[in-house]
Amino acid sequence: MMKKILLYSLALCLTTFGLTSCNDDEDQYTDSRVTYYIALEMQGDEVVYVNLGDTYTDAGCKAFSNGEDVSSQVVTSSDVNTSELGVYHVTYKAVNKDGFSSTATRTVYVGTPLTGVVSDGTYRLRGETTTPYSGYELLILSNNKDTYFVEDLLGGYYYLRAGYGSGYAMPGYIQVQPDNSVNIVKGGGVPEWGDAYSKFSGTYDPATKTISMVTTYAGMDFYVILKLN
Repeated sequence: MMKKILLYSLALCLTTFGLTSCNDDEDQYTDSRVTYYIALEMQGDEVVYVNLGDTYTDAGCKAFSNGEDVSSQVVTSSDVNTSELGVYHVTYKAVNKDGFSSTATRTVYVGTPLTGVVSDGTYRLRGETTTPYSGYELLILSNNKDTYFVEDLLGGYYYLRAGYGSGYAMPGYIQVQPDNSVNIVKGGGVPEWGDAYSKFSGTYDPATKTISMVTTYAGMDFYVILKLN
């Protein structure tokens, strides 16, 4: 009888210890806090076009946390420079009381917006024609003189034709010389792949408003004719 009592007592102790351990673990790993992320509501358009030299006035961004207006907590950063042709961004950030952040970004294009239509494009590898393509529309910004920002110097080959997205475009700034030859003056990299063109040549025909480019990238040649509208 005494042996049974001892065994029962031991089992009860082990059970109690196990329950205590489980409760300790639950207390350690369970966090019942509720956090409210800040919802950002950008005012105005997500994409804005500004003429070169004009004044840019940002529309701002409102913020709400669990229905409460906390717009005063929004921190705004911007690299917009309307004196220089280019693509800029305004970023809004707010952090809630638990340290979780929310962000929103507006894109600001500075320059006269044009549309460049790929009237003819040819992808070549080692001198062999492999893929013709055309018809893709690209954003062009002009300083109304001799410089253009081109959304993709590859004519939308990966960005639009393959559908990879804008991170696989090759944005660049090109400048028309007095003899109507065209040079890259800035840019020419592909963000998602982290590399850039190795050779570029181009010409501009003012009569037809056409830019003809050959961009060598990763051992491949991209022949692109852009009709500016």
